[in-house]
Amino acid sequence: MKKILQLTLAMAGLLFLSVTQQVYAQTSGGFGIRGGVNYNSSGQYFKDAGLAWGNPMDNVGFNLGMFGKVNLGPVFLRPELNYTQVRSEVNSEIFKTQLLDAPLLLGVNVLGPIFSVFAGPAMHYYIQDELRPFEFDKWNAGYQFGIGLNFGNLGLDLRYQRVLNGQTIVIDDVFTGNGDFALQNLMLGLSIKF
Repeated sequence: MKKILQLTLAMAGLLFLSVTQQVYAQTSGGFGIRGGVNYNSSGQYFKDAGLAWGNPMDNVGFNLGMFGKVNLGPVFLRPELNYTQVRSEVNSEIFKTQLLDAPLLLGVNVLGPIFSVFAGPAMHYYIQDELRPFEFDKWNAGYQFGIGLNFGNLGLDLRYQRVLNGQTIVIDDVFTGNGDFALQNLMLGLSIKF
């Protein structure tokens, strides 16, 4: 019985070391690619929840990009460059916005290398915006924050992104609808580090 317990503890120890090495691969510094889906909200959460219940795919977009990661102990710096396409439903019409996002995220490994939290500023460059057929400032600032899980070279994160600096659209003036519209996204992403 004692030998079975020792063998079980030894195997558990080896399994722990193996998993730790695999997890370390994503948490060590380097470069990688990422992609995922995003859900756009206008900031009117109760109205948006009703729209999502009726036709959930109307406000779903995607993002693809690359990242770098620099570890500084339990803290890390993660600059990214992402292409993002956002879909917005306004008065039963779908409008697309395409932009380049460049967040500079500062993160902390909370539960060892497996779980992390991060936040940071982001710059946005609008490639195309069907919501604004008139001239507008193509550069904007914003922020992101979220949580991440790391498994070997794979990472999974959930983040919130908000655009700042006067990019609010008054729908009454543009589409004869109701209220203001400001881009904010909930993003679910998968990353692979090389």
